[in-house]
Amino acid sequence: MWYYRLTTLLLIMSTLQTVRSKRKLKEQEIIQRILKDYDWRVRPRGMNATWPDTGGPVLVTVNIYLRSISKIDDVNMEYSAQFTFREEWTDQRLAYERYEESGDTEVPPFVVLATSENADQSQQIWMPDTFFQNEKEARRHLIDKPNVLIRIHKNGQILYSVRLSLVLSCPMSLEFYPLDRQNCLIDLASYAYTTQDIKYEWKNTKPIQQKDGLRQSLPSFELQDVVTDYCTSLTNTGEYSCLRTRMVLRREFSYYLLQLYIPSFMLVIVSWVSFWLDKDSVPARVTLGVTTLLTMTTQSSGINAKLPPVSYTKAIDVWIGVCLAFIFGALLEFALVNYAARKDMTQVSQRIRQMKQLPTDGYRPLSASQGRSSFCCRIFVRRYKERSKRIDVVSRLVFPIGYACFNVLYWAVYLM
Repeated sequence: MWYYRLTTLLLIMSTLQTVRSKRKLKEQEIIQRILKDYDWRVRPRGMNATWPDTGGPVLVTVNIYLRSISKIDDVNMEYSAQFTFREEWTDQRLAYERYEESGDTEVPPFVVLATSENADQSQQIWMPDTFFQNEKEARRHLIDKPNVLIRIHKNGQILYSVRLSLVLSCPMSLEFYPLDRQNCLIDLASYAYTTQDIKYEWKNTKPIQQKDGLRQSLPSFELQDVVTDYCTSLTNTGEYSCLRTRMVLRREFSYYLLQLYIPSFMLVIVSWVSFWLDKDSVPARVTLGVTTLLTMTTQSSGINAKLPPVSYTKAIDVWIGVCLAFIFGALLEFALVNYAARKDMTQVSQRIRQMKQLPTDGYRPLSASQGRSSFCCRIFVRRYKERSKRIDVVSRLVFPIGYACFNVLYWAVYLM
């Protein structure tokens, strides 16, 4: 009995001694071993066994962490974005798990490959030649050190992460401005390798991550949704794998409501005050009409200065155009009232002259029979005998009703 116990104890002690005697490789030694005789200019072999020569295309998994979106420029149709760009692929030439197959060596799960500020000149391993198709300007962050991470796992899987700031083009459709939604894209693809060499795919879980508060961080837009898609393109040089990120941005309407719609609405109503002024108040009515017209014109110029000159009609153009038409119509209405008042004065003077020329026997010539008219029209004519006054009274009803109908139609069309 004691013999078996002694044997078991000796086996346990030998096992513990074997475990303790395992040598742990340092990161520096692992990096030196895997980079020895490594050619970073050669693309790694794919993981598809059905391609005996090259192993098929290298599968590159992409993930983006959006940090900020700013400077959405309507005139230049561009926006700025800062994000962390991550790529993962497998390069069996860099796998170092074979070093622990003997059993007496222990390796870490991954090693980190440091980079210098001139990453292009100090490249040590092969990396995908990814570029952003709609990029105008771009830069890497180098403070305090280059914001780049290259992590090599022991099975040969590589994680490449870099923080970028880009100015990207965003073609906008402004028909519904400022009640519009814009789709801004981030397109990335390989510059030189076709789909036979590189194939991009989105990460299965959370391909697009967003920083907390990103949706409400934009001053004039709200980030409603972020959608991932594929945009593989065929050109004269081959077919290239491409990934697309589409961001749906809704313009904040409260600013334009307070700065444009409500003031212009009030200007139109102020122009109607002239309908209640006496027809003889020429300076007051002319000044009111011209002032509101010039104010509306100045407001229109200020809005259009912030927008590109496009060939189609925008929603803001329809609103400003109709407001200008109503204000200009109120000014023309006074010109019609003034003309009607002068005609009324001419008719009164003619009637006075005719009264003086009547015969002395007291008899008057019979007048032509008047055409039939409705009862309401006769009452309206009897109450407002001057035509200038009738025009003002009719305008007090026609202008507000017409403007109210326009508002119902405008908001029904552009808000649906």
